[in-house]
Amino acid sequence: MKITRVVVHRLSVPLPRPVRTARHDHAHADTVVVEMRTDQGLVGSGYCFAFGAHRARALAALVEDLVPLWEGRDPAAARAHFAAAWRAINFVGHAGVAMMALAALDTACWDLAARAAGLPLVRYLGGERTRVPTYASAGLWLDYTLDELLAEAARFRAQGHRAMKLRIGRPRPAEDVERVRRVREALGPDVGLLVDVNQGWDEATAIRVGRELEAFDLYWLEEPLPYQDLEGCARVAAALTVPVATGETDYGSQAIRRHLELRAADVLMPDLQRMGGVSGFLDAATLCRAWHQPVSSHLFTEASCHLLAAVENGLILEHMPWWEALYTEPLTVADGHVLVPDRPGLGVDLAPAALARFRV
Repeated sequence: MKITRVVVHRLSVPLPRPVRTARHDHAHADTVVVEMRTDQGLVGSGYCFAFGAHRARALAALVEDLVPLWEGRDPAAARAHFAAAWRAINFVGHAGVAMMALAALDTACWDLAARAAGLPLVRYLGGERTRVPTYASAGLWLDYTLDELLAEAARFRAQGHRAMKLRIGRPRPAEDVERVRRVREALGPDVGLLVDVNQGWDEATAIRVGRELEAFDLYWLEEPLPYQDLEGCARVAAALTVPVATGETDYGSQAIRRHLELRAADVLMPDLQRMGGVSGFLDAATLCRAWHQPVSSHLFTEASCHLLAAVENGLILEHMPWWEALYTEPLTVADGHVLVPDRPGLGVDLAPAALARFRV
């Protein structure tokens, strides 16, 4: 089997509601979708994204630049193609848009390889889990009123979620503490509550407010500090009893290694596109396993569910449905888990009508 053509789509995917956090204020996910086609009629897919049309245009240009490293080759050699692309981007660096572009192609290749083998990606990677714990992430935003927070938490429970994430990092930390308290009281003790600061605090604030939040039995405290401050994050993690999660904003498995060496967090969250795709994510998860540390995921729910189901130290999946409209059917959430599709590859198919509707 040979990869005969790679088709690149630039899309603007509207978010269900503008995203407002301590770091973000966006209404669209500017997305670059890759369709990798073979001489036997199979198609694999992957995507990367940015917030901003000009940035997405740069992503698409880098994807197009890397396409010749896959065309004419066997999709089963996904690791070899990743290595070739890694060498090719050495001059521009193993971070930023180069890694994101690599991720879309690498993910599409793994999807295609598993489809050719007739196996779901999780099985192709040697895993056997059919479901992974998940948490609802598409809500409980920083700009919500308290009534909106409580209403959405109830909706998430009704949708089958048994864990959910609340964004904090308001100008007055006392407001954060009160909002966490009220949501925890509404949910009761049996629902996992994660909080995400989106890098909005300094070290002193993270320790002081983090200690106040320990009373609410949090699943974790996410990205309390700017992502580059690994030493500070390690001090925060050491000072708190609530687990600290981070790692989603850094690039490549070697960055994850630095987190591990410094004990910067209790849970690492490699992001599929910042790791460079499936190949890089698996490298990061293997490093974390060697350090006896669990991994979660960041976005890219369709591929990440397979990866967390395949690795032994996979902890919990971020359920973010922003890109559901691109596919013919959504993933299923049941009793706090995402059911990993049992069809070949990623088990989800792009919807041609959606590609046409969101095309830029």
